[in-house]
Amino acid sequence: MARAKNYLDQKLAEKLRDRKYYTTDSNPEFLKEVEKIGQTPAHMCYQCGTCTGSCPSAPRSSYRIRLFMRKAVLGLEEEALTDPDLWLCTTCYSCTDRCPRDIAPTDVIMAMRNLAFRKDIVPRNFLQTVQLIYKSGHGVPNNDVNRAARVKLGLEAEPETTHKYPEYIPGIQKILDHYKLKDEADRILAKGE
Repeated sequence: MARAKNYLDQKLAEKLRDRKYYTTDSNPEFLKEVEKIGQTPAHMCYQCGTCTGSCPSAPRSSYRIRLFMRKAVLGLEEEALTDPDLWLCTTCYSCTDRCPRDIAPTDVIMAMRNLAFRKDIVPRNFLQTVQLIYKSGHGVPNNDVNRAARVKLGLEAEPETTHKYPEYIPGIQKILDHYKLKDEADRILAKGE
């Protein structure tokens, strides 16, 4: 059943409907940074909504990629980077595949996430996933229940991943160390304790 896609934050919804441009709310450098990091011309978005219409997450969540495209174009940095919905994108690239302007909305989201990370605005569960990947090579490590289910299905208890080949974990750790991702996750999580 089709549902209206309303924005829950009525103040923000009003701001996005407003056709006037308020420089006090906007950081013009934000769009430039998003475009530089995302390598896509976000300013060419004309809000057709194809991105939101093709998003598999949109019907089941409050995530609206069109809203983030609008925030980027208007330079609404604070609203974009502090919106928890920024982290709901699964990066499936359906929006990018269907964008009539050949913009990559997924890359806009990824750029915004990078900018949010620079400001330590990252959901705790994402940071904890980094820690798990560093430790096991997986965001969701195998456990006894999964092992038993795999065996019951006639599979090996450990999948063909770092669970079976833990000798590759140091390589994963080296990549995360190169980008200081684990250190940053540890630092940000420690601040919240």
